Amino acid sequence: MRIGYNREKTEQYDTRFGAVILAAGLSTRMKAFKPLLPVDGRPALEGLIETVKAAGLSDITVVTGHNREVLVPELSRLGVIEAYNKNFENGMFSSIQVGLAKARQSGKEGYLLMPVDCPLISVSVMRAVMDGVTEANAAENDTGSDAFAVAVFEGKKGHPLYIPKGRIDEILQSDGQGGLAAITDRYADTMIRVETGEEGCLLDMDTPEGYEDIKRFVAKGFAREKLDLLTARKRIILVRHGETQQHEEPMFIGQYDVPLSDEGRVQAAAAGQEIVNLMAEDVEAEMLGMDKFGKEPMPAIERIYASDLVRAKESADIIADAVNKAYPQLVEMTGGPVNVKLDAGLREISLGAWDGHPIREIAETYPEEYERRGKDIFAFKMRGAESFYDMQYRVKAALRNILRNDDAKDIIIVAHSGVIRALENNILGKQVDDAWEPVPKGGFKMLEPFPEQKSEKVHGDKPMNMNDMTMEAVYEMYE
Repeated sequence: MRIGYNREKTEQYDTRFGAVILAAGLSTRMKAFKPLLPVDGRPALEGLIETVKAAGLSDITVVTGHNREVLVPELSRLGVIEAYNKNFENGMFSSIQVGLAKARQSGKEGYLLMPVDCPLISVSVMRAVMDGVTEANAAENDTGSDAFAVAVFEGKKGHPLYIPKGRIDEILQSDGQGGLAAITDRYADTMIRVETGEEGCLLDMDTPEGYEDIKRFVAKGFAREKLDLLTARKRIILVRHGETQQHEEPMFIGQYDVPLSDEGRVQAAAAGQEIVNLMAEDVEAEMLGMDKFGKEPMPAIERIYASDLVRAKESADIIADAVNKAYPQLVEMTGGPVNVKLDAGLREISLGAWDGHPIREIAETYPEEYERRGKDIFAFKMRGAESFYDMQYRVKAALRNILRNDDAKDIIIVAHSGVIRALENNILGKQVDDAWEPVPKGGFKMLEPFPEQKSEKVHGDKPMNMNDMTMEAVYEMYE
């Protein structure tokens, strides 16, 4: 049963809002016709249409293109409007234009736009977006009646996107350069972001991997494993890489790949020694066959996880070498030395075109965007880059995958400041935008599962207070 699914009818939505579903694409990456793929016991398109109806909308336009002849009978049976995009091979933006041109004939205040790729958008998510628009308009605030609105989960934007009728002409007149994002970005300051609490609004089946993830998500009751359960009895050690080679002036360094400096290697070695000392008791327990709580010890550590950016990889290699030299008995326990497993999911935030450029240069080249970033550093992102909420979602997925597949007590992750912030806060039941004490370069945080309430320990030099830092200094820390 879909989250929030019910058949309660209400006219307050139907008289004001319509819906546009995009189902014209070639499904190239999916390598299967997405509209007819089964999701939650029914074809994706049929399920999405039923959900839109259950949300209270009857004005539903479906954009067809590729395999149109297969969909037309279904659309007739389901009683929805077809908008055929004969130029569907030109991409999604052309389908958006065709869909809105057809839908606007109904004269509604605005339209919920959603791709068939996102079949888990629920009734409650759709209604939350429509309610958010209604509340914003009633408040007579700066957004006005021409504001875009979007469903979000933990700050990350998903679907549907609400398009007000006052912006449709601008979309129809666009040459498509930069897609719909080029238009919505102009109004980022007034966009209504509706927190839904439902991850289903983010999930898409653009690829076979995405489709399999959706099926797992449905099978588990539209939920993910809780991090507090996955981390039970585990000690999570979050290590920040050492200092990197320095530049002549402050730089934006996200996924820009820069190696450690000599000082950074010294810092990583010091972190490795501290971790070796912390592991002493656990290695002894493994040898004796009983931990300090009288329980059978969890398996010995076999690997250290690290971002695949060179500064994290170098730091992880140094730490792994320290562990292997200090505890050769681990080789006998596990059949080999502790190794480093690289994971692109643990990379620092992507800054797109800003990455690897001086902060001064970016402030001069992108003054409006730079000012927007200063107003909301967590939600801001350049096109082709990530927001902190995007990064949080990515690294949480990487963490879950690690915890599912590694039963060792000690989970060591070598990454970046922004990644560690997201991981630590989420393990402790918070979000990336909640308060956090930064980790110094070459330092680490240890989240200890004993006693029952997790405790937190910080190792390394005394970290700076982020509240006292300039915006430039904040980004200096996010390397």
